[in-house]
Amino acid sequence: MIARRGRILAVQDGMATISVDTPAACASCGSRSACGSTGTTVRLPVAAALRAGDDVTLTLAEGALVRGALRAYLLPTTTLLLGAIALSAFGDLAAVGGALSGLGVGLIAQRILARRATCASPAVSPAPTFEPSPIGEPT
Repeated sequence: MIARRGRILAVQDGMATISVDTPAACASCGSRSACGSTGTTVRLPVAAALRAGDDVTLTLAEGALVRGALRAYLLPTTTLLLGAIALSAFGDLAAVGGALSGLGVGLIAQRILARRATCASPAVSPAPTFEPSPIGEPT
């Protein structure tokens, strides 16, 4: 499981806007400005008991991340190549048109599949709180 901590900014109609903490390793990364690690805000469904200001933990299974990456990158690339190959017999310009058409079909299919894949959204749960230990207190 991949886990990230966050804080609920607002809750409206069962959907929460959550500010997700960036990993500590991002602070020392030379590419942090390129990847947008300055902070992420997501909108996810939450339980009615959670309120604005609550700390939460977002969890996502590794398999869901891999499936999402394959769907986002492999599907449009495959349809782009299939479109180019299908029309390459009619010349270079037709192959370019086929590639662009294939890419469009792949992006539309990816968008439809992403909307149907509700199981891939992270689970939101309250962050664990730690109480101070009574060890060392005089009795």
